[in-house]
Formats: sequence, structure tokens, C-alpha cells
Amino acid sequence: MLAANGATVVLSDVSADKGADAARKLGAPAIFLPCDVADPAQVFALVDEVVNRFGRLDIMVNNAGINSNRPEDRVTADKYPIETWRRIIDIDLNGTFFGCKAAAAQMVKQQSGAIVNIASVAGVVALRLQIGYVAAKAAIIKMSEAMACELGPQGIRVNVVSPVQRSRTARGSCFYDNKERAEHILSFIPQRRPGETNEIAGAVTFLVSDAAAYINGHNIIVDGGWTCGFNRDF
Repeated sequence: MLAANGATVVLSDVSADKGADAARKLGAPAIFLPCDVADPAQVFALVDEVVNRFGRLDIMVNNAGINSNRPEDRVTADKYPIETWRRIIDIDLNGTFFGCKAAAAQMVKQQSGAIVNIASVAGVVALRLQIGYVAAKAAIIKMSEAMACELGPQGIRVNVVSPVQRSRTARGSCFYDNKERAEHILSFIPQRRPGETNEIAGAVTFLVSDAAAYINGHNIIVDGGWTCGFNRDF
């Protein structure tokens, strides 16, 4: 969607084959550069390479994130594995911070730029048995608000999109293996359907556009109404 609206897009991921394939499907001027967001050196090198190639960085979308569906990780906090906590924090929270830090350093030089961090409804309402993910996503929201305060005077806007992640509600996912469970999940969504990727992308595209020029430090929740109260019967 960003490419369709005129952006030169640089995709980055630890999965080099899939990333390169996605860039090919987008076509020129999209390119792929590999990066592990948990490694700050790789993140800073990524931004340096983008600036070397294109001269500037106008938009940064920090979208890398993981959770765990392993039975041993779907436990209460007293039993939650420390290694799972560290891995999720390293990628979801630290990776987002590294991306923001690297992008902000360039955007301060330009005195302009827009950063969008992808959080989750799990950062807005507490979900059970995934404490690491909830903590990371909640921290992303507050971190983004703090950065909006700090970077706003430099012409940089920092916002958040918090979706019901499509991979966790879309047909064919783990929730939809079981019809009863799928209907139970959708019962908390007033629109009674999963979100689609383009609906999340639309929020991101809006936030980085001139139409959102005076929106800073805001969290747009893209969840079909999940968090407006239906979750109270969970």
C-alpha cells in the first residue's frame, strides 16, 4: 500500500528468501535488505544502507514481532519460561526501540519523518497466558508516546497501530482449526469477522501521510471493535 502511494519501499526481515520474494512481487523501486532486529548493529547498518542508497529516510514502520503458541509457553506468569520472555522482549520491544533509535538519528538530521510502531490489542487489554507478548506490546505504546514528546520538536511524528493480528484470527490459522473456538473468538468482535492485512496497512498509510500531519503520539486500534467492551465476557 505504501508503494502504491508512491513510496520507495525497503523491506527487511531475518527470512532472506521470503523477503527478497516479497520485494520482487512489489517490483521496482522496492528492494529487500536482510536484518535481525534483535541485533542493534544490524538495525543501524540497515538504516545506514537505506540512506546511502536513497539519500534520506522519510518513513519507518517497525513491524517485526513474535509470540509463542507452544503449550509450555501458554502458562501463568509464575510458570512462564524466562527464555521465552527474553526472546519476545528482544524482538518485539528491543527490536522496535532499535528501529526507532536508528530512524530517529537520520530523521533528526532531516528535521522530518514519520515512525509507526506496530503493537497489538494485547498492549491495550491484558490477555491471559502470554505475559511476555502483552508486556512488550504495552511497552511499545508507551515508548512511542514518549518518543512523540521527545521528537516532535524535530519535525518527527511517532504513532502506533494496534491490530487484532490477522495471523491469529484469519481463517486457516490455529483458531480456525476448530469451528467452536473460531466462533468464540469472533464473538468478541462487533464486526464478526477477522481483520484483513490491507485494513492494517490502511491505518499505517494514513499515519505516515500528510493527512495525519497533526497526529502524533496516537495509538490507532484496528480491531473491529474488540477492545470497546466485548472482551469483558472473556
